[in-house]
Amino acid sequence: NHKKNDEYKVATGDIGSATIVHKNVWQRFFHTIKVAHIPYIMFIVFIVMDIAETTFLVYFPQVNADFFNGDASVSSVSMFLGCEIASMFVCQIVLYVNQVFRAKSNRNLRNVLWGKILRVKPRFYDKVSANTLLSRITIDTESLNAFLLDIVWQMILSIYTLVLTIREMSKISLKASFILLVFVPLAILISFIMGRLNIKFENAAKFKMSNLTDYLSELVSSLPVVKSFNRQKFEEKRGDTVINEYYVAQRNLIGLDVLKQIVGTIFGVLPEVVIIFMGVKLLTSKNIDAAGWYIFYTYAGSLLSFVVELGGYWQNTKTVQGQLATVTQVLLEEEEGLDHYVNEVVESGDISFDNVSFAYDENPVLNKVSFTIAKNKMTAFIGYSGSGKSTLLKFIERIYEPDEGRILLGGKELKDYDLTAWRDKIAVVSQESPMISGTIRENILYGIKREVSDEEILNAAKLAHVDEFISKCPNGLDYNVGQFGSKLSGGQRQKISIARAILSNPEYLILDEPTASLDILSANEINATIHNLQGKMTIIIVAHQPDVINSADNIVVVNQDHTAVEGTHRELKANNDFYKKLIHNELEVVLDEK
Repeated sequence: NHKKNDEYKVATGDIGSATIVHKNVWQRFFHTIKVAHIPYIMFIVFIVMDIAETTFLVYFPQVNADFFNGDASVSSVSMFLGCEIASMFVCQIVLYVNQVFRAKSNRNLRNVLWGKILRVKPRFYDKVSANTLLSRITIDTESLNAFLLDIVWQMILSIYTLVLTIREMSKISLKASFILLVFVPLAILISFIMGRLNIKFENAAKFKMSNLTDYLSELVSSLPVVKSFNRQKFEEKRGDTVINEYYVAQRNLIGLDVLKQIVGTIFGVLPEVVIIFMGVKLLTSKNIDAAGWYIFYTYAGSLLSFVVELGGYWQNTKTVQGQLATVTQVLLEEEEGLDHYVNEVVESGDISFDNVSFAYDENPVLNKVSFTIAKNKMTAFIGYSGSGKSTLLKFIERIYEPDEGRILLGGKELKDYDLTAWRDKIAVVSQESPMISGTIRENILYGIKREVSDEEILNAAKLAHVDEFISKCPNGLDYNVGQFGSKLSGGQRQKISIARAILSNPEYLILDEPTASLDILSANEINATIHNLQGKMTIIIVAHQPDVINSADNIVVVNQDHTAVEGTHRELKANNDFYKKLIHNELEVVLDEK
């Protein structure tokens, strides 16, 4: 259970703890490589060019040794300048290939990840926020390149360079080379210790920053409430505490950076002193000339730099490991619609819930619920907020599957029908009425898979009572609704959603409180539209309006104990105490009169 909890924190980006466990990094790495469509040919070209560049740079001091030994001849100067120019061009070409490879890899992985997010089972969205998913696609995808190029490949290249460097140093002075190698394990140890401390302090700073962001984002949106209750001083103290905690974490990280600089300087000076003393001794004993000393000194500096880099790779691995784990966790999620369906062609018929039970995590929502939604009839769901009405609609949409029990369509299990074919038969109008950025036309036609004339669109808009609004808009159907429909009111968005549902001509129309965000006049118009559609399709609606409930052929009441009962208004009023309490006195009068 603890392991599953850690994996959940990784998947959801939960950093409620400063320490996050990331297991099986190599397994995750190779899995991501497998599915990410890496441009392998470009990667091979980059590796070959990078090795060539590295080899050239290793032998560069030897090529220009005569120039640094005082040879100012034309050939020596030309060789030096030629090597410098060639080195510059090679470096830029390698850099270009590197950056293009990164861009292509990021593009391919983002495409794979986005496609995966669209295909995963919808319950995944319950545990991962939209902002977290955006981070996975935009930021965390870069972790693959960071791990592949900046850690794995650079580690291999550094080891290759280290071997070449040691070999060339040994040719100049084997004894001096062995003396310098004493500093290698010391450099690795220091890098390891500093890396551990850096990860610890960085995680602490991120954790405190997360707390500060959460606190401020919550309070900024609730400032009127704070003022209404005169809690300014209280929240000021809370804010000071959270801000100070982040400051302390930052201060610790700054102190560690200073310590790293001091240790790095000491460690850098000590080998320099040793190298200088060895150089003086070698030059004095005539065992080496000035050119040889230049080559050895250059190699010695490179050797120590490579050793420090190797120690830093461990630190980078731990940093990238978390991002890679989150990306892979998404890629490992189950997808919907991959099952072999017993029935490819979806039939029409009654929808029956047979002893259906369901829970979000461990919170029960439905308990052995049974009822029938008759074909071409209107069934209304009613119950207190949070009682499970919207969850019942998600079962019909096949967003969720029951934990227990069955959902039948015409006597056959709904889950055995092809998922895509089933969703083609239904249309959904939710409370939120989501809009896509674009025109009114594009929003009404969203999901419509046939050619549709403007006349059909306007007829659907008329039935949804949004035609008058469209006629007054600049450009009519081609009026841009803004991002997420920001230029429209809630009621206008709702009516456009209903027009889209009507235009799709579904066999099953699902309405989740379609008049919740409308004024009285608009709500009456939508209710009239619903009445006009009765008998033409199966209507499933969550509503509490007297007109809608009274006109429903069947009413399903979701009780507070997570059970459900069905019947007409008069039947439920006579036999169900909860229904009596749920229906207000004014509503009872209206319904009785009707």
